[in-house]
Amino acid sequence: MDSDEPRLQLYLEPSEPIEVSELTGALGALARQYQSFAVENSLARKPSDARLLVSSVSPGSIDISFYPDLAAFFASAPMLELIEKADLIAKFAGMLKDLFDRFTKKESEGITVKDCDDAINIMRPIANHGGTQTFNTINGGVTVNITTIGAPEASMIMEAAVQQKALLQTSDAEIRQSVPMLWKRVDRDDTKPEAKSTPDRALIEEIDPKPHAVFFTDEMSGIKKQMIGDESNPLLTVYFVDVSVSRIAGKVVSYRIIGYHGKDQLEVSNEELVVHHSDFDSLAVAG
Repeated sequence: MDSDEPRLQLYLEPSEPIEVSELTGALGALARQYQSFAVENSLARKPSDARLLVSSVSPGSIDISFYPDLAAFFASAPMLELIEKADLIAKFAGMLKDLFDRFTKKESEGITVKDCDDAINIMRPIANHGGTQTFNTINGGVTVNITTIGAPEASMIMEAAVQQKALLQTSDAEIRQSVPMLWKRVDRDDTKPEAKSTPDRALIEEIDPKPHAVFFTDEMSGIKKQMIGDESNPLLTVYFVDVSVSRIAGKVVSYRIIGYHGKDQLEVSNEELVVHHSDFDSLAVAG
């Protein structure tokens, strides 16, 4: 590819190494978003006809350049070859930014489950490992910044996408947002999203006066470490979470955490403090 050809650049600067599967997941999500863009803009008749190609990968921080494969499009419509590739790439980049902005603003109209999955995968490397990711368009010697997203915003977009996906998949799902939760039992081991049972139990008094099992969605599996990783005793902390509530015959049986909004220390008396420490020590929580 000619170095002067217009292209879309994804520049990742993670704070720590990211997993290969997370990077390939992000690239796959970008390819799927381009397929939708190409079909909507009559650049391809079906998604499988639309290809987003990697033109270069630079050393150092992860620097990947993309360009759309328009050969088939121009072959079928040669008179349209005058379309500026730079304009198409800028339009696609703008569509990506609009998608991210809609999750930031929690605007759900027109959002699909695929959009949710793609946003989750694109944000996952930075949300999980810190740093920033930047989308630029490059045309000749001109670089235009489309958006730069840091870890806090990536986490926000990812959580909003998880919530919206849950709502789309189960229209009658009971979702409660920003409710205070107290752990009553918590294992420090990593959560296993596919597990059908869990040792974790938590109390959310706004929903039910009894503690219940707590699960995490696959997309939110890394949040547990963020919640309790720096706590010597998580039972002495209030966590503010979004949950999907599962019921059987009207009774709460479990919570699935789909969002996390921070924590605060629980105010307790000295007598209660001794009890809480005793309860936590007796759990033999894995360290």
